[in-house]
Amino acid sequence: MSARLTVPPDTIKAQATASRPEISAWVSANAGSGKTHVLAQRVIRLLLGGADPSRILCLTYTRAAAANMANRVFSNLSRWATLPETDLAREIEALTGGDRPSRDRIVLARQLFAKALETPGGLKIQTIHAFCEAVLHQFPLEANIAGHFEMLDGRMEEALLAEARREMIAVAAADNQALSNAFALVLELGGESGLEALLGTIVARRDPLRLFLREIVDGDPGFPPLFEEFGFSATDTRAGIAGALWPDGYFDSHLAAAIEARADAAGKATAAKFAIDLRAACAITDAIDRLAALRGVFLTKKTGGIWEPKSTRNIMAKGVGDHFPEFPREFGRFASSLDAVCDRLALFSMLEGTRAALVIADWLIARYERLKSARGLLDFNDLISRTAALLSRQDAGAWVQYKLDKGIDHILVDEAQDTSPDQWAVVKALASEFFAGMAARGQTTRTVFAVGDEKQSIYSFQGAEPESFTVSGHEFRDKVTGAAKQFEHVRLKRSFRSTEDVLSAVDLVFSREDYRDGLTRDPEPVSHLAIRENAPGHVEVWPSLDPIAVEEPDDWTEAIDHASAPAVRLAKQIATT
Repeated sequence: MSARLTVPPDTIKAQATASRPEISAWVSANAGSGKTHVLAQRVIRLLLGGADPSRILCLTYTRAAAANMANRVFSNLSRWATLPETDLAREIEALTGGDRPSRDRIVLARQLFAKALETPGGLKIQTIHAFCEAVLHQFPLEANIAGHFEMLDGRMEEALLAEARREMIAVAAADNQALSNAFALVLELGGESGLEALLGTIVARRDPLRLFLREIVDGDPGFPPLFEEFGFSATDTRAGIAGALWPDGYFDSHLAAAIEARADAAGKATAAKFAIDLRAACAITDAIDRLAALRGVFLTKKTGGIWEPKSTRNIMAKGVGDHFPEFPREFGRFASSLDAVCDRLALFSMLEGTRAALVIADWLIARYERLKSARGLLDFNDLISRTAALLSRQDAGAWVQYKLDKGIDHILVDEAQDTSPDQWAVVKALASEFFAGMAARGQTTRTVFAVGDEKQSIYSFQGAEPESFTVSGHEFRDKVTGAAKQFEHVRLKRSFRSTEDVLSAVDLVFSREDYRDGLTRDPEPVSHLAIRENAPGHVEVWPSLDPIAVEEPDDWTEAIDHASAPAVRLAKQIATT
């Protein structure tokens, strides 16, 4: 059994500061630095300071995290109910940073377990979705939703999506040309699996998509603002862009014939091949196919998919180049123009694919929402967006906030780096009156607390924007200090999990500013410290694994080689190691 860790004084001090019940705090906590411990510690100190259990709101992001937090709090409180007085006094003294508890405080500490259990509705340690669901059930009329709404589970969501998709396909096949063209293009670009992935992403991100569509559609299904943003006009087409390069004043079939004749006479195979390929490209009538052929003639594809001009030295070899002195200059000119046109065509094609996805998104979101509304259903995204909209309403929002304001004195936010803008809007609305005059709770001390770490963000999680953690922290700091209250920014740097060797390797990787910019917006250098002193650690640097191109067999009955995928190769390497 491992020896008990000795926690350094700086960590004890930082944890004690973050858990002080009379201040608001923003905590940047490295992985394994004990943020759950600090959260539980703060809740207990709030209760010990006399806070009503029903007025503490602790928001987490998974049911497991909420259960873990509640277990920690109730485990400590239940132990305090029966702990010998001397031991209880010692624990309270350590928890509060050295303050010797009075007899009354010791008595209160023994009663906290029963108080928390008897609180109507229980201690509010819950997911933000559960909290928003309760708010919407409390104010359905103000939120403009059915009072008997039910939550949409995964299977029901799949069923609604399938129904919306069937209706969309039927409409596309019948009389909706724009939707039909969009379907055809998406299937061409991504196949059936790509279409499935697109439909799933549309449903998952429908709220920001709905806002985006509202901004750029403006009644025109062609999305002209999208193309105008990149310098394209309403009359631009793929064929028009590809054909803008041709015909050329220098490179044509006559030049190709002349070079081929000189190459044959001089016995230069490279020059002859160039001439033959150029002549073949000149004969192509389709502008897009001709552009692709010309790119193969003048450019070569390098590692990483970058196209570069071919060397003219081998093409204009001795016996050929003497007859075409202007060739190198003209080659460079045309190759540069060709590369620019190919890039512009690729951009236009990407925008066409984006437009097709948006056409499908516009129709699917509208139909999905109608199907869901007709059945009185809400999903997890709805809980957040509807609550944020409710609290921001000009007419009813103030009344709702006033009613909630009377029931919440302390807000704690866990895993704040994964909080989306809509979720922050809910938190800010709940705390909007905390530091504005006397609010609905008079002179009661009211606080906000958040703990998170940008470096640990799951960027796709519920629309998370990690930078919102820092931005929101600055906003709350200004509000708190503006109300002459105390606000602390606390950093928990020491890891209880890892060792100095591993942590110093991480710090070394992100010591470069450009690497750090991709990880965090925090201006301070990335710094990790280990609790375990002189503990062994080992770091290996393995080379990155690039994808390997594998040709699929023409015969569909033959197996396809998936073993060369980077993930499979990495798994084998780990297993072998």
